Amino acid sequence: MKLKSLMDVIVKHRVFGETRCWMYSVEWQKRGLPHAHILIWLVERIRPNEIDNVISAEIPNNNEDPLLHEVITKNMIHGPCGILNPISPCMVEGKCSKRYPKQLVAETITGNDGYPLYRRRSIDDNGKTTIVKVNRQDIEVDNRWVVPFSPLLCKAYKAHINVEFCHSVKSIKYICKYVNKGSDMAVFGVAAENSNDEVTQYQVGRYVSSNEGMWRIFSFPIHERHPTVVQLAVHLENGQRVYFTDANVLQRVDRPPSTTLTSFFEMCQNDDFARTLLYSEMPRYYTWNQSSKKFERRKRGQPVPGYPRVFSTDALGRLYAVHPSQDECFYLRLLLVNVRGPTSFQHLRTVNGVLCGTYREACQHLGLLENDTHWDHTLEDAVISSNAKQIRTLFSIILSTCFPSTPTDLWHKYKDHMAEDILHQMRLRTSNADLQMNEEIHNEALILIEDMCLMLTNKVLTQIGMTAPNRPMHDSFDQELRREAQYDSETLREMVDRTVLLLNQQQKYAYDTLMKVVNDGSGGFYFLDAPGGTGKTFLLSLILATIRSQNGIALALASSGIAATLLEGGRTAHSALKLPLNLQINETPTCNLSRNSAMAKVLQQTRLIIWDECTMAHKKSLEALDRSMQDLRNNKKRFGGAMILLAGDFRQILPVVPRSMPADELNACLKSSILWKYIKTLKLSINMRVELQEDQSGEVFSKQLLDIDSRENSWRIEELQIS
Repeated sequence: MKLKSLMDVIVKHRVFGETRCWMYSVEWQKRGLPHAHILIWLVERIRPNEIDNVISAEIPNNNEDPLLHEVITKNMIHGPCGILNPISPCMVEGKCSKRYPKQLVAETITGNDGYPLYRRRSIDDNGKTTIVKVNRQDIEVDNRWVVPFSPLLCKAYKAHINVEFCHSVKSIKYICKYVNKGSDMAVFGVAAENSNDEVTQYQVGRYVSSNEGMWRIFSFPIHERHPTVVQLAVHLENGQRVYFTDANVLQRVDRPPSTTLTSFFEMCQNDDFARTLLYSEMPRYYTWNQSSKKFERRKRGQPVPGYPRVFSTDALGRLYAVHPSQDECFYLRLLLVNVRGPTSFQHLRTVNGVLCGTYREACQHLGLLENDTHWDHTLEDAVISSNAKQIRTLFSIILSTCFPSTPTDLWHKYKDHMAEDILHQMRLRTSNADLQMNEEIHNEALILIEDMCLMLTNKVLTQIGMTAPNRPMHDSFDQELRREAQYDSETLREMVDRTVLLLNQQQKYAYDTLMKVVNDGSGGFYFLDAPGGTGKTFLLSLILATIRSQNGIALALASSGIAATLLEGGRTAHSALKLPLNLQINETPTCNLSRNSAMAKVLQQTRLIIWDECTMAHKKSLEALDRSMQDLRNNKKRFGGAMILLAGDFRQILPVVPRSMPADELNACLKSSILWKYIKTLKLSINMRVELQEDQSGEVFSKQLLDIDSRENSWRIEELQIS
């Protein structure tokens, strides 16, 4: 009754304004009592300066409104938790999972995560406090502990009613997902020791309290929404899902079941009004009869002018989403969204009386696809100023991330320019200066483009609308090995001989130590602690060159793209290792690499992995590499017995953890990893930039920076002079 009354107050009496749509679901917690999650869309948006009129996150004045003060202090104070109550149920790993206490702010401001930072005034700014009991002790709490609420609703219902303002798609999507997540679940299973029964392991059991049992027995609503949303099928011709048994298989094949899409075509053939509609507009004027599998005109609603016996409602039609990788079905859906009154699948493909061969071609003729003129001009400019390899790289990026509508046309127009260097190499190899462009040379360029697309998005050309190159399937997996073994060993050997002589004492010690471990092949785990200017990149480049001059594989990784470009053959750790995008939500992450993948073969054969600027990396990325290396190399030693060299400076930037406290960033740091206790540290401290310039002031400045970083001195602003 209270829920029904609350919905009437919001929807019918419009306490927040006129509602466009709404949804709610009822959920039960372990204690057995129900609560509701409600999401409201308003016709008129609430402006930032109006939020304080609707939502409050402050303790009310007891003298001005004692009833509201009593309700809020009894029902809307979180915890308290943290150091005030470490055993509070909201505490997870020593911190509040609800992120309390909140920040004190003088005015409501827009937040970064889709929710505003509500006004929470301090005591000095006329904010109020109250006393709550925690473990039989009186504790004074301020506005930082108040759960946002609507004064009107809390006062009317004298209950806990958390009200939040959602102003971004991100927060709305999360709330929609949360509203529909259902009640808590319990995972259980009975199995023998060392059992590997995956079915039993993933059995999910729902526990039902007496209150929920009563609610369901009496068929009270679990969730409601307005307006009604009707799911509309999207499938190719004769591509609808068919359920059959041994007894009716032939009948099902001869007469496949009708769907909302095929019924839409039938209505457009026989109903003049239906021919004026888009597919998504059908539920507004027609109901779907589940038993007869047909659309029928609505008999109630708002009359439609000019069409007798046609009524409309506010029901919505939603077409099933189709991934772009399902080419024809994706373009069929695009046509259904834009073409009114189609009578058949063939009608959808007909443009100006001409039947197109594919749905994509029909979309192209109707102008529904993005024009490729922009990409054409981009490649045209690149032809003037870039070499063939750069043009291929640009074309690969366009294919992988920009999705041109007719990529084959761009390929045929610029393929000669993309293959110029291959033609030159073929002329040198065959000693034939008269050799001209041919299909073989173009095919070589196409292979290189596909290799680049595989590295960028893990997709072959056929998945992004291009023709596949003519090569055996396994060649694509050998490309990573060829990439790491393509270096000229003679040239590198000469460079190593020259460069070793330039090392200072610290660099030479680190170089000798690391190369001894690499040559022993016993594996190791090292960290090169090197502040800026100490020659870290110089030393790492020398180590890479040494191993490659011996025809060995050395993998150069970095936490940032800029750092990766400073190392020959370098790339970001995320792109090379296919690390999960959100490492925080996974307790035991691994690299997204299969045993037969290209990078897996490199990791199996590599003699050394260098990870530069590792201090920016999340500790779980290193742990993911450890698990994957053990699996790929069939070796239970740390990192599968491979040699790992981390490099960086912890005085610089640490991992960035969104919406976190400083403690979260420290917890994400590599030094908090369970692997860090096994690391051996090498240090570089001689600033080579200062040494080479022989500048006394530069040496003083460098030392001051290190002192500040290490917090060995306390600096006052008036003591620092900049000249």
